[in-house]
Amino acid sequence: MADENSTASGGCLCGKIRFEVQGDPVGAGYCHCRSCRKQTGAPLAAFAVFRTDQVTWISGERARYESSPGVFRSFCPVCGSTLALEAVYGGVDLTEFHISALDEPDAFPPNEHTHYKEKIPWLHVADDLKKYPGSMM
Repeated sequence: MADENSTASGGCLCGKIRFEVQGDPVGAGYCHCRSCRKQTGAPLAAFAVFRTDQVTWISGERARYESSPGVFRSFCPVCGSTLALEAVYGGVDLTEFHISALDEPDAFPPNEHTHYKEKIPWLHVADDLKKYPGSMM
């Protein structure tokens, strides 16, 4: 994304839930934590992180599950698509969209790994991105 005036959109597999984000993400990265792996069913998750005030939910009503105190994982109640992680970090309300929920995921290349100490041992990571043992938030 190029600037504050740029927008991106996304949604779930069945199309019931749609959202739009305005402006550049706060960041983008891979997460190796057990909770993200459980939510996605994948060996890691990839996120594009936005301030919640950048997000507009356009249609549908997402379901939310509080996976830990103050951390909500949203998904479509119809098709089950994973959408986002919603939480407050350091006093900032953030929505971390799973990159695959965005219509143009290639616009949000990850630039770091978080919770790297929880990485599944057989997963080979060949990039040179910064690898943090825990969360950066």
